[in-house]
Amino acid sequence: MSNLVSFLVVFPLLVGVPLAFVTRGKVRNALVVAGGAVIALASLATAIAFGNGSAVFFGLPGDLEPGLAVVAAEAAIALVVIVVSLQHGRRLAPVLATAQLAIAVWLEVTGRMPAADPARLFGFDRLSMVMVLIVGIIGTLICIHALGYMRDYQRTYPQTGGRRQAFFPLLFLFLSSMFGLVTANHLPLLLVFWEVTTLCSFLLIGYTRTGETIGYAFRALNMNLFGGLGFSLAIVLLAAQPDGLDLARLTAGPAGAALLPAIALLALAGLTKSAQLPFSSWLLGAMYAPSPTSALLHSSTMVKAGVFLLLRLSPAMAGSAVGNLVAFTGLLTFLFVSFVATTEQNTKMVLAYSTIGSLGLIVGSAGVGGAELAWVAVMLIIFHAVAKSLLFLVVGTLENRLYTKDMEHFDALLSRMPRLSVLALAGIAGMFIAPFGIVLAKWSAIRAFLEVPGWQGAAFVVILAFGSALTIFYWGKLLIKVLSTQAVDAYHRSVEDRVTGFEWFAELSHAVLVVILAASLGLLSESIVGPYARGLFPGGTGALLHLDPAVVSFMVLAVLFLPALALWSWRKSAYDVNDFYASGRTTNGEHAIAAALGGTRAVTLRNYYLVGVVNGEAVFRAGIVVCGALLTGMIVAGVVLRA
Repeated sequence: MSNLVSFLVVFPLLVGVPLAFVTRGKVRNALVVAGGAVIALASLATAIAFGNGSAVFFGLPGDLEPGLAVVAAEAAIALVVIVVSLQHGRRLAPVLATAQLAIAVWLEVTGRMPAADPARLFGFDRLSMVMVLIVGIIGTLICIHALGYMRDYQRTYPQTGGRRQAFFPLLFLFLSSMFGLVTANHLPLLLVFWEVTTLCSFLLIGYTRTGETIGYAFRALNMNLFGGLGFSLAIVLLAAQPDGLDLARLTAGPAGAALLPAIALLALAGLTKSAQLPFSSWLLGAMYAPSPTSALLHSSTMVKAGVFLLLRLSPAMAGSAVGNLVAFTGLLTFLFVSFVATTEQNTKMVLAYSTIGSLGLIVGSAGVGGAELAWVAVMLIIFHAVAKSLLFLVVGTLENRLYTKDMEHFDALLSRMPRLSVLALAGIAGMFIAPFGIVLAKWSAIRAFLEVPGWQGAAFVVILAFGSALTIFYWGKLLIKVLSTQAVDAYHRSVEDRVTGFEWFAELSHAVLVVILAASLGLLSESIVGPYARGLFPGGTGALLHLDPAVVSFMVLAVLFLPALALWSWRKSAYDVNDFYASGRTTNGEHAIAAALGGTRAVTLRNYYLVGVVNGEAVFRAGIVVCGALLTGMIVAGVVLRA
């Protein structure tokens, strides 16, 4: 097991190094495909070797100890942050990076950093297995997709020059750091991997190096370094506690008053990385990065690092004021961003708000705790990673062909790009069509929240119900655009033929995974997610979902229904084209209708964005204020009141 995990951490680096020097496209393609295939197979081998699912702990090969290597790694990260920040005249990021480095050096120099147990540096359980498979399989497919996507992206943005030599090494560095993050059990070691993902995100968001993207990149860097500083302060507090830096032992049960301050600071780091309000703006800015970056870092994996940590902390904070405030922060984030998403016309931003909202549901489940909500959280992690990654990749391909992210320009998408439309429908079905995994998880969450005593449970249910209704609104709008059909000429039909084979392979593989997950939900629940949830909360009484084969068959049919409907509609050879009618009065050739007092009104066909009803910017600002107050209360409850 230790050798396999070490391989997963080291091998992506070995692939990334030569990619930094490769200039020929065919050589790059071969390295990425071969390296990605090895990573995917190694992640599967690790999951198989895990065997019966019991948690196992191990150290580095040869019983090596990290020693000063952790401080050296933090120094290297801080140096990169300081140099790049000073080049762009930024001051906050160097201060935050220097503060973290100073804490690490102080702990080592003063002897306050306890020696790590060399046999418990890493751990592997069912949650680690889920995350390793997501990183290894979904991450590999996204890297392969990027081979085709970035070729066209560079044509659209010629100022990026030969930066693909930096882009692909950063992707593989990110995969390496994520493998380390989801298996690390020693908190200082976990922090190193945590900050490497932050650095990768920063560099990839600023890929085009325009003033706008550099600004967004530094916003992401500042917010994530702020969370990392909270992580470092938690390590300071835990260094004085017996086994305080052993994550598994720290979170084995409810945290006492002495541990709650550190739990609150670690929760702050998790909320920041998972882009919960008031930190959500960094993820929205990240949408200006290339779509493979959005799919890999900001949808399927990096933001999952935040909820991964919060789920680890769930047994320690459940039932406390800290846990309740974490839950309210997550669920209110879900509600606020769902409101904002109904007003958004940029398709990629709709996906971003949906991502933040889905993460909010996971955060809420982790904050409340319990076996059933742990089941909900892991199911959401799995299904969201696959379905949302698919949607980001498809939207990226559409953007490269249509030169827009505007949902209103996706009219007649099924007629123009039928194959891409079918893949998009598979992703949409995975996100909100019952009875797929995400919908089932929401239903299970409502049932679990009803068992929470007092007004909190009722509040959780109301928030989840209203937020879920809003998600149907914005997913339905995108669904209508994809399903719309009309007669198109040969040129518009030919646009889809220019999609690269790498993109087709990655997107089709994602769609197949969506169907496989639907078909295997019962097995997944009973063999992996259910046992993990019961092990995390052994005293829980919540009944976890059990599905018989008939229900599973119905689920597969539900997932396949939309793509099948799309294919049937596309194969229609004729379309009825009629004049427009509005209020019983025929429009003229310019789609203008006669109105009162001799005037005219234009007739438009477009989605409804609640213009004049909901002010998206005002709602988002309100969410920042409300969730910022909750976050402040969480720190006060944990650090000051220890409640």
